Formats: sequence, C-alpha cells, structure tokens
Amino acid sequence: MSAPDTVINRPHPLLLDALTEAGFDATGARFTLMRSGTDSLPFAATTRDGDELVIKVRRAGSRSRYPTAVWASARMREAGIPAARVLWHSREACVEVRCPGQAIEAEPPQPQDLDAAVRAGEVLRRLHTIEVSSFGQLDGQGVGQHSTIQGWFLALPDRRAPSLGGLHLPGLLNRARFVLEAGADRLPVTAPKLLHGDWVGRHLFTDGHHITGVVDLESARGGDPLAELAGWSLREPAPMTEALLAGYFDGPLPAESLLPLVLFRLRIAVSLLHVHVAFDDQDMVRLRAAQIQADLDDLDHGHLTAVPRITPNEHSAGHRRP
Repeated sequence: MSAPDTVINRPHPLLLDALTEAGFDATGARFTLMRSGTDSLPFAATTRDGDELVIKVRRAGSRSRYPTAVWASARMREAGIPAARVLWHSREACVEVRCPGQAIEAEPPQPQDLDAAVRAGEVLRRLHTIEVSSFGQLDGQGVGQHSTIQGWFLALPDRRAPSLGGLHLPGLLNRARFVLEAGADRLPVTAPKLLHGDWVGRHLFTDGHHITGVVDLESARGGDPLAELAGWSLREPAPMTEALLAGYFDGPLPAESLLPLVLFRLRIAVSLLHVHVAFDDQDMVRLRAAQIQADLDDLDHGHLTAVPRITPNEHSAGHRRP
C-alpha cells in the first residue's frame, strides 16, 4: 500500500498563489501532500467553500509539462473519457479538479480491483481511437517528437549503466539494444494514437462500478496502443494485466500483435531501468533487469506471452510466472 498522505500545516506561498490564480479563495484552504511523482509534487487542496482540487508543483530540475496535460485533458474529455480537468497552469504549478473515487492500487488485487481493471481496458480502448499527428512525447499543441514509429521506438536511453550487485547491466542493456534495433522493422505500420503515457492503476480512479477519473496526463504521447498495454503489464500484477486485456479486446490478443507487444515491453523496461538507476532504487532496478532478461530469453526461444513472466507483487520485487 502507498504511504499515508501528509497534512501541510504551513502551506508554501506557491500553493496559495496557485489557488488564487485559478480563481479560488485561498483563505483557510487545507493542503495534504499526496504520493509524489517524478516531475511534480502533488497536493490535495480543499478550499473553505468545499472545492476539492489537486495542485501540482514542478520539482526543481524537471521539465514543465503542464501544457501537455491541458491539451491531452481536453482531447480525452471530448472523447467521453473522465480525464482530470485542468483549471489553471503556469510553468511552475497546475491546478486540477480532484477526481472522485479511489485509485486502483490494492495489494494484492481484490475482485473489485480486477473488475475495475476490466473497465480500465474499455476506457483505454476508447482513448486509443484518438489520432494524433506524430510519435513520442507531445507538446502543448499535441505535436510529438518523431515522425515515424521507428524513430520513437529507437530513441533509447544512453548506453551507460553501472553494474549492480552481481548484475552486469551494460551487457544486458547492450543485448537488449541489439534486439530492439533488429526488431524495429517488425513493428506494425500504424497511425499514431493518443497514449496516456503512464497508464497504471494509481492513475485511474473508480467508484466501484465505473472509471471516474484519469489523472497524471503530463506524459501523454503519440504512439502504438500496444505500447500502453505493455507498460501496464510491467508495473501491475499478472491478474490485473489479464483483466485489462479482457476489457480492451473483444477476444484474445490478436496473434499478429504478440511480437510487437513483447518488443514494446522490452523497450519500456529498458527505459524504466534507467530511471530507477538514476534514483538509486535498487529493488526496482533488479525487477526491471529480471523482466528484460526474461523477455530476451523468450524472444530467443520464440516462447512469447502477453503477460510478462515476471511481474510486481505485494510480497517482493518480482514474481516469476511459470
């Protein structure tokens, strides 16, 4: 489970200024620090008039991607997706309406969580009907960084990575890079669709019957929908991935989608590993390394699976599936 939120007794002036700029009375507002993200510090805010909001403050040294969230929120809401509504933003902060319901992040997942994951798959399929003009991270006008799927796919992190407690990460990552470069031409030729970019349970809210909120839109990008499915599968327990796929597809995963799905999974695991190295999160580095190793071995032997053999669970860094 995530750590409890922290009540802020003396709010930073930036929080009060953001509320005021968004048109709210900041007098007597209550603030609670929420689970932190990579680029932002999010705070739940309740105004004296009872408005329920989220204020995000940019971390020092991170990029300001709030214009991307504004653009993505508008496109999603036009398509009937309950995306968080952005009320105001600047380079340093962003004010959103707080979504109702609870995040999908029970550990281990309960039947209601699996039902919510099925609903999340249905919402995700709707999201992926929205076309965009290009691939990669989107800017505030919805324009991506790459004109081709290969350019996006092969925009790999730097080769350098340290060895870690018996793991020879440079060798593993060089092997992964070779496979990804060889596999880039095996990706389907498809128009880019709007991707959330960080589609995981904690960014989805449910009231127990429907998905009531989709949050953290700063990572929105253009790409192949299979990449979104792959990203979820690396970070959620296996039953949650099975449930998401059941909601996303009318039947089984199409056979022609299996290889691209595994290639996207490998690509995303490589990127995540570099992030974990940067934050010195050794448990997560080991999990990603194990996932990369498993997918490389499966690609070598032609034994591909829609759900990774190694997934996170509540007991340890990773769980190996038979």
